[in-house]
Amino acid sequence: MHLDLRPSFVVGPGFSIQTIDSDGISTVTGDERFHHCLYQGFIRNLPASSAAISTCSGLSGLIRVSKEDYLIAPLPQHLAKQHNYSTPDGHHPHVVYKRSAEHVVHRRSFTSESLPLHHQQQQKHHDYQHGKLQRQHFCGRHKQYAPKPPVEDPFIMPDEFPMPEVEEPGRAKRSPIDSNRVGGLNVETVVVADRKMLKNHGRENVTTYILTVMNMVSSLFKDGTIGTDINIVVVSLLLLEQDPLGLNINHHADQSLNSFCQWQSGLVGKGGKRHDHAILLTGLDICSWKNEPCDTLGFAPISGMCSKYRSCTINEDTGLGLAFTIAHESGHNFGMIHDGEGNPCRKTEGNIMSPTLAGNNGVFSWSTCSRQYLSRFLGTAQASCLGDEPKQIGQYKYPEQLPGQLYDADTQCKWQFGSKARLCSL
Repeated sequence: MHLDLRPSFVVGPGFSIQTIDSDGISTVTGDERFHHCLYQGFIRNLPASSAAISTCSGLSGLIRVSKEDYLIAPLPQHLAKQHNYSTPDGHHPHVVYKRSAEHVVHRRSFTSESLPLHHQQQQKHHDYQHGKLQRQHFCGRHKQYAPKPPVEDPFIMPDEFPMPEVEEPGRAKRSPIDSNRVGGLNVETVVVADRKMLKNHGRENVTTYILTVMNMVSSLFKDGTIGTDINIVVVSLLLLEQDPLGLNINHHADQSLNSFCQWQSGLVGKGGKRHDHAILLTGLDICSWKNEPCDTLGFAPISGMCSKYRSCTINEDTGLGLAFTIAHESGHNFGMIHDGEGNPCRKTEGNIMSPTLAGNNGVFSWSTCSRQYLSRFLGTAQASCLGDEPKQIGQYKYPEQLPGQLYDADTQCKWQFGSKARLCSL
């Protein structure tokens, strides 16, 4: 197999890594190595193929062909010894496996006693539930998605959307963008990893792992089935060794998402610059409706992209397959609805917006319904934040007040239930 690869631009200009711990905030800006170890391309002489590969620490990533998606990762040393794999000095064996078999790889190969830190994750899941084998996805359970339903009459804050142009004094202009613009549309993204995520992967490995996953996400949004050239650009990575003021993350996906969305709305970069989209990665087993582990993979507001308060998702870490979860949840933020739910697309086809990311084929693409939802969203003025070039955010200034101090109860009710909602005094 010959891969033709070119540098990926998933890492934005002035990319920074910020760590929040008990000593405060530390920032590393402009780590050039991440601009030179992330690639995208295709398999030579194989039409309709694609690849998103990281060489930052061995080879990791996604290879897509017409009938199957494959993942590649370094083979843990204990497995290399177990199977008598020997390599020359300076070389390391790798494992290539079907994405549909990822749960088998994790079950048979990766144990917490023998794996390096960056592969120790999701070990508490089991393949059998209630005495029978379940259909599986990622970590051995039938994981599913539960999008945050849109309210009928959304409440719009005065500062919710950017005002890029002023047509005349006192009048701001926000108009639809050209979705076919040269160079594509840019989603300036901040990625936040919680302390459970850091614990699972190890501080030294987590950055490479996350950027490898985001490179895969970038390639999924460049798949031809989506119909538009969308660039996912990571402008900042925030590593939380402790929860900052105002951010509460637990198993309850809905509550955690609400907390994260409000918290990230207060992040302000250099010169007041802001990101377009915020992604929370958690090592916790999340559940859409209770503060206990269950079978939810991610949670996102529908049609929240570009909103200061709703352009945000929460995603459960499950290994390299996390890339499909992020793409799915960001798809909701772009206005996409599950296939087969109020539209003619079949939920069993295994497309990215299927309710369970488990289907009859091995390749996960965007359905015609997802493509139409996206096109509809990009035709609105709300999508205007995607029309500018990626810019350096710089070090964030973090909120110094709790969400309840920044936004009163009536405002929070309106976000959750619509513009007519208000706090009830019983």
